[in-house]
Amino acid sequence: MGRRSRNESIPGMLMEILEFVFQHVPPWTSIPAALVGFFFIVLFWISMVKVPTLQIFGLMFGVVFAVICLIAGWKGAEFQRNQRAFLQADIDLNWVRGLSWRGFERQLAEVYRQKGYQVEELGGSGPDGGIDLKLFKNGRTTIVQCKHWKTWKVNVKPVRELFGVMTAERADSAIFITSGGYTGDALKFAEGKPIELIDRDGFLDLVRCFQKDLQARYDVEPTGGSDSQTLALAKHAPPNCPICQGPMILRTARRGKNAGSQFWGCSRYPDCRGALDCPG
Repeated sequence: MGRRSRNESIPGMLMEILEFVFQHVPPWTSIPAALVGFFFIVLFWISMVKVPTLQIFGLMFGVVFAVICLIAGWKGAEFQRNQRAFLQADIDLNWVRGLSWRGFERQLAEVYRQKGYQVEELGGSGPDGGIDLKLFKNGRTTIVQCKHWKTWKVNVKPVRELFGVMTAERADSAIFITSGGYTGDALKFAEGKPIELIDRDGFLDLVRCFQKDLQARYDVEPTGGSDSQTLALAKHAPPNCPICQGPMILRTARRGKNAGSQFWGCSRYPDCRGALDCPG
């Protein structure tokens, strides 16, 4: 499922499983599933438990299952509505500004699931140095910190704290993603360390590649934005990686003579290190 659960309770795990199911099947099927599950649990319990005073528990278990099933169906319907809206959205700065901080994190979780990672959503365990996502792939663990800042630049302090959390968690790498930018000190601190800094432009490219993949999967025609938006998107249309032929995203060089300039890097980094120059 591309998802790791932190919920150890049976109702919690059942909710996650059913929610995933109803994200991919018609959500209305949660209604007959709730009814069938209710009667099956009640009848099975009554057939197994002959003590009348204990048979009431079968009714309770059946009601709990039915309620969980219906809630999961409602969440699945909400997911499918949001996905349809996302497939038709113009991914631009206004779209980013319209995201809540939680929506920002959830969007990134879906992006990395699409890229083949198992994703554990943590929601942040601290004001700056916490972990919002954990990514698992090919035996490697990557921690992700998200900052949905509309105009601020991330300074060196939260990047340094993320590096400390990465070391404490014994993770292989870390990713800091912001809807804003980074100060020079933050970029300099990340040099030579297994930390990837993704700014607003990099986030937009990640989401656009994700949207493009979903549109191809569901055979959805992309909507056309304004002429200026169309020209801007055409100018920065991501090329294919020269190594693996996957989509590329716009990155900013952090060191060397080209520090501060942009280039195309493979979206599958660090699994693939393909790169291309980005013409101005």
